[in-house]
Amino acid sequence: MKTAAKWREFLKSEGARRATGFRAAFSGLRRLVTSERHFQIHLIAATCAVIMAAFLDFSSLEWAILAVTIGLVLFAEGLNSAIERAIDTTTPSFHPIAKAAKDIAAAAVLIAAIVSVIVGLLLYGPKLWALLVARH
Repeated sequence: MKTAAKWREFLKSEGARRATGFRAAFSGLRRLVTSERHFQIHLIAATCAVIMAAFLDFSSLEWAILAVTIGLVLFAEGLNSAIERAIDTTTPSFHPIAKAAKDIAAAAVLIAAIVSVIVGLLLYGPKLWALLVARH
């Protein structure tokens, strides 16, 4: 009996820790969506990509590739924002190493965005070309 009670107590505390973690994650997501301009721009682009994919009748594989690509860009932008905030709290004045860290984080977003454009060309290009050819 004592083991069952300990197990229930463990599960209860573990559940509370996980709930706290999820609340923090959703709070961070809310902050990204409401206050980070570049994240908002990426969300608008992602929304346009999803609408266009629905119009072009993407296959399951194409949807999966699109979802991973969108996730990569949003992840990179979120990480970049977090790094910038952390640096701003620890380095109030200009510091060349802080600048380098911010620039590298921004470069990660740029790489993700470039890859997303390439993936977009590969996914949308043939379908749009087929539509264009069919109209002529």
